[in-house]
Amino acid sequence: MWIVNVGLEKNRTYNLNKFFFKSVLKKKPFTKVKIATSTDEKIAWHDYKSKWISNKSSRQYGHKLRSISQAILTTSKTVLKDDPRLTIRLKKTLEQHIPIIIIDNNLKIPMKSKILKDISKKRIIIFTSKKNKKSENLIKLGCEIIFCKLNKNKKLNLKNIFSKIYSLKISELLVEAGGIFFTELLNKNLVDEIHLFKSKIIIGKHGKPAIVGKKLSQLNLSLNERKKFKDDIYTNYQVN
Repeated sequence: MWIVNVGLEKNRTYNLNKFFFKSVLKKKPFTKVKIATSTDEKIAWHDYKSKWISNKSSRQYGHKLRSISQAILTTSKTVLKDDPRLTIRLKKTLEQHIPIIIIDNNLKIPMKSKILKDISKKRIIIFTSKKNKKSENLIKLGCEIIFCKLNKNKKLNLKNIFSKIYSLKISELLVEAGGIFFTELLNKNLVDEIHLFKSKIIIGKHGKPAIVGKKLSQLNLSLNERKKFKDDIYTNYQVN
């Protein structure tokens, strides 16, 4: 009996610290992707005019996911399209901040973005190739700018960026971005977990896909958890 209990305790410890063990082993952050889709696995209408796909209960749980994460990773495209705050709002009267990392190839993030407000209360790290007056202004504002070279495809090297993030003592990330970036991360084996909120909405063939050129069922996933938030279905998958 004693041996069984020790084994169970080890399993509990591993589950609680899985991001730490995996990040140490791979020398990169344990990366979770949070994504809300329609029943037909679209994340937005073709014109991006949809505001919410998931319901209020799902969005509240999304804030809980932020609250247990070490940092949020997003892209300048998401900032331009949605202008999110990316704060933690578990209570109406309390807004909390965690570090935010932005992948911004050509430094397109607007200086008036909501994400840059209250910067004295949070850490913002921007990876970019552009060293110019705007980067100087962002540094003066309080952002940490890390300059990287673009590769032959005119993009930043994500594997190098993840290694750099790990060297900054950030060993766990929650990704909140679009389908193109999600697909890039999957293609480079940089996703460890998927937190999927699927609604009953059907958007249709012209909608923006969660994964470019693939369905979630085509990925090698293991189910960690499944629950309902009213009409939404939440599933937590491990990426194998």
